[in-house]
Amino acid sequence: MRYIIVLLALIPLMFMGILFLYGSGIVWFDEVVVWGENAFSSSLPIVKNKLYFFSKIAGISALWLLILAFWVQPLRTYIRFDLVEFKKLLGGFAVGYAALHLLFFIASHQFALGYIGKLFFTHLFLTVGLGALLVLSIAPHVKAWYKILYIGVVLVIIHLLLGYRTLETAHIIAISLLALGLALRLIKR
Repeated sequence: MRYIIVLLALIPLMFMGILFLYGSGIVWFDEVVVWGENAFSSSLPIVKNKLYFFSKIAGISALWLLILAFWVQPLRTYIRFDLVEFKKLLGGFAVGYAALHLLFFIASHQFALGYIGKLFFTHLFLTVGLGALLVLSIAPHVKAWYKILYIGVVLVIIHLLLGYRTLETAHIIAISLLALGLALRLIKR
């Protein structure tokens, strides 16, 4: 089961790699991608700013892996479906993708740290997202701070709510799942 989780968690990274290499001049790779597009009746998205698109993919991946990691305990408590041994694996992938989300965001702005610093001061959702990343990456390693993870999840919800002018259905579902998971964890059994 561990290998299946690792393989599934790496799919977004493989997709980013394919999108990055496609059109870079490697003829055999481009031919394989075109064959795959024809075989599966799909096509790779055409994006102007690949790094910003990668940031979005990494952010979405981090969000859904966080949801899975956060729901491990309620599933165990309420329906006796035990995946506890995979909670740290899922959480580690979630934090890794969140770090990639931040890195690709910074790279999409050409690593202009002065400009990015101004963005973090003028856009609250960026500051909240950075805070969520810090909390979710540090708190699991300090046993006394483990309950602070709940604050990290609340910061992720705030990051989502502030980051989009209009929420899509997927965002509403993600926020609902995080809020429900948080509520189920806080309810006394």
